[in-house]
Amino acid sequence: MDREHLVNANTPRGNHWIGATATSSSYLSPSNADRKRRHIRKRSDGPEDTLGNRPNEGGLGDELAGLKMGQRSELGSGLGLGAGTMASRRSTRRVSSELPLISPELVEVSRQRALAVLVFAIIQGYKIYDLILLKTGLPVLGLLYSQSRLNFVSKYFIIDSFFLYLLPSFKIPKLNFRPWIVMLQIICMTLSTIVLCNDNDFIIVTGLIAIWKKFNTKEMTLAGSSVNFRKVMDTSSHFKGALTIKILPENTAMLNPLQDSYCLPLDTDLLPTGHISVPIRINSTVDISLVQLEFTDFYTNESELRNLTGKDFKSVSDLTHLLKRDSSIPTHLHDTSSIRYLELPLKEVGFYQIQKIVDSKNLSLKIYTSHLIVPHCPVATISGSGDSNRCIGDPDKVSIDLQGVPPMKLSYSKSINGKSHTYTDSNLVPEFFESPLQSTSKRIFSLEDLKNLKWCKTYPVTINLDLPASQDGKYTYKIDKVVDGLGNTMDFSKIPQNVRRDYDLSYDFNVHGIPKASLEEKFDPKSSTKRSIIVRFEKTQDWESSVPYGVNILFTDENGKSEYLNIATSSLNHEFEAKLPGNYELQSVNSNHCPGVVIGKTSVLVTKPIPPQLVIKSTPILEQCVGQIGLNFDLTFTGVPPFNYKAFIYKIVNQNRKLYDTKRYTSQGTRNQFSYNPATEGDYEIVFDQLTNHLFTDAISLTPRENYTFKTSMRVKPGAQLRKSTDIKLCLGQQTKIPVSLHGEAPFFLEYDIVETSSNKRTSYEIKDIVGYDHDIVIPKFDVGGSYILSLVSIRDSSGCTVRLSEPDAKIYIRRDVPSASFNLLDNTNESKIKQGSYAEIPLKLAGEGPFYLKYQHLGDDGQVLGIYNNKFDSNYKPALKASKEGYYELVEVKDASCKGYIERKDTRFKVSFLKKPTFEVSDKNKIVKLTESTFAKQEICQGVEGNIDLSLSGSAPFVLNYDIITPNGHVTAKRLPVTTKYATIRLSNEDYGEYVVIIGALYDANYAEDDSTNLDSTSEEVIIKQVVNALPVVKFSESGKTLKACSTVVNDDATALEQIDLKFTRGKGPFSVTFSIYHESTSRSDLVKLDGITADTFNYQKLYEGLKLGNHIVTIEKVVDANGCINEFIPSQDNFVLISITDVPKIHLLDPSMDYCVGDHVTYQLNGAAPFVIKYEFNGVQLKSKEHSSQFVRLASEPGEISIASLGDSTSQCIVDFTAPNMQKEHDKLSLHIHEIPSVTVSQGKNLVEDIHEGDQAEIIFSFEGNPPFSLTYVRTEEAESSHGKVRPQVVETHKVTDIYAYEYRVLTSLQGTYEAIQVSDAFCFAKNDAYF
Repeated sequence: MDREHLVNANTPRGNHWIGATATSSSYLSPSNADRKRRHIRKRSDGPEDTLGNRPNEGGLGDELAGLKMGQRSELGSGLGLGAGTMASRRSTRRVSSELPLISPELVEVSRQRALAVLVFAIIQGYKIYDLILLKTGLPVLGLLYSQSRLNFVSKYFIIDSFFLYLLPSFKIPKLNFRPWIVMLQIICMTLSTIVLCNDNDFIIVTGLIAIWKKFNTKEMTLAGSSVNFRKVMDTSSHFKGALTIKILPENTAMLNPLQDSYCLPLDTDLLPTGHISVPIRINSTVDISLVQLEFTDFYTNESELRNLTGKDFKSVSDLTHLLKRDSSIPTHLHDTSSIRYLELPLKEVGFYQIQKIVDSKNLSLKIYTSHLIVPHCPVATISGSGDSNRCIGDPDKVSIDLQGVPPMKLSYSKSINGKSHTYTDSNLVPEFFESPLQSTSKRIFSLEDLKNLKWCKTYPVTINLDLPASQDGKYTYKIDKVVDGLGNTMDFSKIPQNVRRDYDLSYDFNVHGIPKASLEEKFDPKSSTKRSIIVRFEKTQDWESSVPYGVNILFTDENGKSEYLNIATSSLNHEFEAKLPGNYELQSVNSNHCPGVVIGKTSVLVTKPIPPQLVIKSTPILEQCVGQIGLNFDLTFTGVPPFNYKAFIYKIVNQNRKLYDTKRYTSQGTRNQFSYNPATEGDYEIVFDQLTNHLFTDAISLTPRENYTFKTSMRVKPGAQLRKSTDIKLCLGQQTKIPVSLHGEAPFFLEYDIVETSSNKRTSYEIKDIVGYDHDIVIPKFDVGGSYILSLVSIRDSSGCTVRLSEPDAKIYIRRDVPSASFNLLDNTNESKIKQGSYAEIPLKLAGEGPFYLKYQHLGDDGQVLGIYNNKFDSNYKPALKASKEGYYELVEVKDASCKGYIERKDTRFKVSFLKKPTFEVSDKNKIVKLTESTFAKQEICQGVEGNIDLSLSGSAPFVLNYDIITPNGHVTAKRLPVTTKYATIRLSNEDYGEYVVIIGALYDANYAEDDSTNLDSTSEEVIIKQVVNALPVVKFSESGKTLKACSTVVNDDATALEQIDLKFTRGKGPFSVTFSIYHESTSRSDLVKLDGITADTFNYQKLYEGLKLGNHIVTIEKVVDANGCINEFIPSQDNFVLISITDVPKIHLLDPSMDYCVGDHVTYQLNGAAPFVIKYEFNGVQLKSKEHSSQFVRLASEPGEISIASLGDSTSQCIVDFTAPNMQKEHDKLSLHIHEIPSVTVSQGKNLVEDIHEGDQAEIIFSFEGNPPFSLTYVRTEEAESSHGKVRPQVVETHKVTDIYAYEYRVLTSLQGTYEAIQVSDAFCFAKNDAYF
């Protein structure tokens, strides 16, 4: 059955929408068809909607309808009625004319929009991150290695444009922009990207950079460690503790806090306790004495109050599961010890809500608004109105009856031969039905909704499925799940099939194929009409279950009388005899379940066959010499040809009849003639009998016997006949024999002639006393070729009767020529030279008639036979032998189509030899050393110097030289060099240093081309030429770009104190000669200094410092010469230099000496001199050392203590100032300072305490201080308040500030509810505030 309409088209059900009519089927309505497509799912597509995620679902053995979790029941037959919690039903959506690219059934449209916005936000967030890197001077990754600003613009132009261009392709509603809008968006985003990366600062960018630095910058502390400023300034550690004062709240209660769905079965006796239990959440420590419920009946809409006392309900002992599922408990409520759950028993369907709850102290609890609707559980049955066995094309006629609270949702499945498909129909409501549940799923209903509760009642809905069956097999419909409008679910998917069938949850039937039959006729020798009729049925899938087949045939005889033949058969081909002639017409066929159709041939005409008959007439055959020699018979048949008959020949010997011969004859027509001539004389009796034809295969005896019996006395006339009447071809001088057959009475005398056709010369021959009936005539040898005829003239037997013969002659053809073979030597040349791997064509001369068979032999130079070969030539047109091997070739034997020939000039031989292959020699003898027979070494050279390899070639020009060059890095390059002379030169670029290897693989010339290499028997040995290329010397500074600093006092006075300059020799062979260039920035001139004999261990770098003055001096390398004589004058100076800076004595002073420094402040010293500076200082008795590359020494004061500067040195180690010297005491004191601790305040001894007081009572708040008085304090009172987004946050309701506190403790009395915390404190030196409130 075609599945396409099951998945992609409308649901396979008929007009089952409520209210539809026969003329307005929703199955054919486009709008309804679209709505149906949204509900059809395949089971393999995954869980439907949210059914798989619901906590409670009804099913066999699962929770009973309306029972709280944990209660289960097994009904008698295994059928369970259950209901569980269902997620809110999705509201009906409008189907747009153009669906999104991603189906809304996979991802909802709102989620698709949210994902698109999220992707856009991620792109813009990453853009802000790169913008911060750009503004802080850090590189931004992009298409270019430099120009971070251009990287930033190009990178986000591509990303933003790609996103905005692809967004409309997803067809997301409200995000499916037109092309001109997309182009405008791309332009706006590009302009904003350009503006953001501009050099001018913007408030937003500046703020983001400030935030970045605040949260991600680590700083050095005075103690020498690197810490984050936020961790050092952890203000929360200076504000400890809080006091929360609470006034005890009122007790509360809520019905059905878990928001579960409940229903009751129609028969409440199915419930184990006879009722359902609904929980009430109580937030109170006092026992409950009374629960007053308001009950409203669905059907009468009348309300009544019901009072339940402590004996009517009970408490839940295990609260763990309920507390975990109860999402309505406030999140700030950490203490759940006062929460309890009561179970209310409900036995009737209706509307429930709590009016009043009273505890044992006769106090009423606060009631949260909550409703509960308890309907009857939804039920469904399926039934069919048709027969259990149906035919293809019959409608399904299946109906599903639902009962429940609309709108309902149904999930059912249809399977054909075990292949199942699942369908889902939602929003199933009666006609003209209105309900608040149709717009959205609710738990709390308005007063308008509760005025009339008729929408809570149970309503019937019927679905009719009338799709015609198009495939044979077993059809099964199953109800899987029913969900009512309140979320009550009945899941039947796990119920066994037999139980489903018993409770009308499943319906199945069989669909059978339509039988198709035709008539055929067949020859039947056993039938009286010689015909049988076959009724042939087409094979269907279930034909064995559809038998017996019924066949109705109308028979009309030759007189026009008709009758019906009814046949029953259990096979696909039924054959029966056509006993009577007439017309057989196939009227109808049927199977055990379905009527059939007649196809193909429908009627067969049968006629009555006529048995064959025979009439024979005979006449004697007379011979003038011997009289009667045989009989001529004329036979006339009646009936249907062909006819078969026998002739029994008896010979009468001594008046006894003896069967002499039996002959079988066949006549293709109704008349036939033949003659009978016996081979020997005597009395014969010929009897004809056993006549048959195609229809009558059983032999018919011919009667009366005397009409078919013929007697005669016969004598045989002598005769002779050549048994070989075909043409005979003979070679010149060849003999043969021609057989002849004789008739009569032996011995025989035979006379024959041989006639030469060219001259008409006739020669007669006689043969006497031939005893046998077979004889061979021996043909004489013919010395002259031509055409001859052998003709029989006469024969005479023992009776003396001579008979002239006119039998066919034998033609004899004698070849006039003898075939021959010889070499066809052109220009008298019997030698040929060929390329090795090819072949030579040796021309031949053949005479004779093709085809020719030639045998020849291959000889070596010494005459030894190397091989004997046979060759066939179809004709003598340009014959030639193909020889591919060197040596001599000699013809041995030849034969044409009929005769053996001879070899002309038998001693003639043909010679085949190979052309010489091209060779080469390495001719550069003075610079090349031969290592082995095929390996050479060329003289070493320097890198960059071009080298050549000269070769001397031999062969036939032009040449092609193939060779490979292996560079030092192992790369192999194959090259091809055409050469027109006898000399070749291979050039080596020698751009890289190392060993070059040239492998000459092959040499080709005009005779041996590249295409011939595959046919050569052997290849020449490769020649290898090696050459070592010495690298150009490369010398670099070990620390290129390094700044070497020295005091001006030590440059000329103490050369040993100068900072060492190291060289790095990356290539070349030492010792080296290096020429340095020293550029003086102060005078803008350069000096050259040449140092010889430099190695890795010996380098007189002090020469470079000589004569340098204050300022910067750039030293670069101009030229390097190594021991191999290789010179490198192209050394780049951009990254290969050192800077020598001659500086003065450094200085330091405190940036703000009058400031009081606290923990968290930055201590800053100003430095003067040549960076970097080396500072040694002491902090809290610990000796520390720091190296600064800027003009300021800045450290974060992470802890209190004393700091003092010990010494200062700049980039030249000799320029050091020691402040611990006695003469530097005054400067030492100016550079020393004290770091003060930040004050702290503690509330409630540093703990977060909660103090419950009754209304009118007071609580005391104690603040404790640490630091140097006087203190100043600011504290607040906060209360929890719900924000506009529904979140509960603390809100400041009061702020108090107290100053001039000289004690270390401060107390406050209060009776107001809230949380009291200190937010700001200061002492005599420092200040602190709680960042959580600022």
